[in-house]
Amino acid sequence: MRFTPAPADLVAQHANIRGVGPGTTAYEPLQLRGRLDDIEDVYRRAGGRLVILGERGSGKSVVAQRLSLMLLASRTAGTDPVPVIFRLHNWNPDTLLTTWLAASLADNYNGLDVIGPGGTRLSEALIDEGYVLPVLDGFDEIPAGLYKSALKQLNETLIPLVLTSTTEAYARTVRGDRTLARAAVVVLQPVAPDDLRMYLPRTAQTDPSAAHWAAVLASAEEGGGGLGNTPVGRALSTPLMVSLARSVYSDGPQDPADLLDAARFPTPSAVEQHLLEQFVPAVYKRRSKWRARDVERWLGQLARQADRDGIAWWKLADAFPMGQRGVAFVVPSVLLGAITGGLTFGSFVGTAGMAGVVLLLGVVTGCFRSPAPARMTLIASGRVRHVLTQVAIGPIGGTAVGMMGYPMVREWGWLSLTLAGGAAGALGGLLTGWGRRMDPDAENPSLVREGRKGLLGGTAGGFAVACGGILAGLSAPTVSYREWLLLGVCIGLAFAIGSAVHVPTPLDTVVTPRSLLRSNRQLALFQMIAGGASYGLVVAVLMDRAAGLVCGAAVGVAVGIGGYAWGRWLVVVRLWLPMRGQLPWRIWAFLDDAHERGVLRQAGAAYVFRHARIQEALAAE
Repeated sequence: MRFTPAPADLVAQHANIRGVGPGTTAYEPLQLRGRLDDIEDVYRRAGGRLVILGERGSGKSVVAQRLSLMLLASRTAGTDPVPVIFRLHNWNPDTLLTTWLAASLADNYNGLDVIGPGGTRLSEALIDEGYVLPVLDGFDEIPAGLYKSALKQLNETLIPLVLTSTTEAYARTVRGDRTLARAAVVVLQPVAPDDLRMYLPRTAQTDPSAAHWAAVLASAEEGGGGLGNTPVGRALSTPLMVSLARSVYSDGPQDPADLLDAARFPTPSAVEQHLLEQFVPAVYKRRSKWRARDVERWLGQLARQADRDGIAWWKLADAFPMGQRGVAFVVPSVLLGAITGGLTFGSFVGTAGMAGVVLLLGVVTGCFRSPAPARMTLIASGRVRHVLTQVAIGPIGGTAVGMMGYPMVREWGWLSLTLAGGAAGALGGLLTGWGRRMDPDAENPSLVREGRKGLLGGTAGGFAVACGGILAGLSAPTVSYREWLLLGVCIGLAFAIGSAVHVPTPLDTVVTPRSLLRSNRQLALFQMIAGGASYGLVVAVLMDRAAGLVCGAAVGVAVGIGGYAWGRWLVVVRLWLPMRGQLPWRIWAFLDDAHERGVLRQAGAAYVFRHARIQEALAAE
């Protein structure tokens, strides 16, 4: 592996890197060109802050690991810090870098979470006193919207460190702004034929295997023109293909002599396609808890469903056909409706009727796309105006459904409540959208979209209550107009509280996929409680307390599952697709494992395939 100096606009001033005094002009320029074995010398000459850039798959992590081992081997005990590799994919720059480093040490190394005599954790003391050299791997895996704040944090610490990043991500961050202070920057270069002859035999696990690699490369260039002009040599000119060749042949059981078969691999593209197809089977032969054929099927499914954002959990359900999503809701909807009808009405007609009603609502819900994964906040600072606006809008919508619903039900029966609910829901949606335009954390929402969402939600809710009234044998509202209006206000207020704590989430600031899932789940559970309690109150007033308790719980479950991205994920991705064998039951463990094996990488809120060509090869299977 070779590296060269980065473009001058990506590197700090050489005088600052070398730490020379003001006015000093005579100092030895930095030599930032060499091979992998020279990386320790470059780091030490750079004064303790080094950035390693390269394309994806170019070996940045390998260089960081090798540098760490070199520094450990030459370390003077009690003087030099201990290099420790930290993966940056789960660092949120809102947290101080030193605080995050200390927490990561405590989480990953036993015994460092103890409190010392001064009341400081051991991990914090190691960071603060400079006993640890952070080797920060994967600056590009931080959400793109946080690049600038991350660089600011790195500059404010001024501690010795090593940082790896893709060239594009680092250049986008520092060009036109500040570079990483006092840091030398090198760029890893593509693999040349001479590098291939040196590198691939060294990746073999035994001397006979190394000799085999050398013989294969020598045989490949016997036809003349040099290794770089052969199908094998041209295919292995990119770091991605070299790493795939290593995974398939050096780390796996296959014979690299296969690559010399001119009939199978007459062109570089044929060699590349072969390596792409063999990559996943090779990396999963090493201590895998899943069968290789299952892994390829699951990864192929994910590759076909991934979009430009990668494998985003909130979009996985929507990536499957509408019919499949609708069918996925059949069983849970029937069970929820049957249990609710049986406990509320105690008759076959009531049980079957409620099962049918909830089934219909569930299938319709499944056919629509998942909403964006918002989060919940109970912090009102800077959001008071938005919170008060949403709290005021809810009762307006609830009053509207009450004003229209009472006379309509008395005149035309309970089914007319569907129309009243839809009209009031549309009004509430428009007002909610208007109110969110004043939300400091939200983008400018579409009033048409918000109104349509309110129309659908109000229609569904009015239809469910109407069917419940019919099944209960209620001929007309059993309460006064005033009480009916108060019940409407209660429902509106419950959903208004949910809207008030609802905060849109800019996806480019999300640190990990699971953190976004947890925040959306919190919002869904909160609204389950609020919505279930309000509808339970209505049913308790119209019928009895027991019916209110049962129906309230059912409505809460329906709201949380059907109205939020987490609910769709739970039903479709965690239950339905694993039942069909299209995804594993332990989806997070599978994604994390694929990330560790280098098949996937994390990009903020989503996982993406290590390279677009690997995704294309898996999707084609």
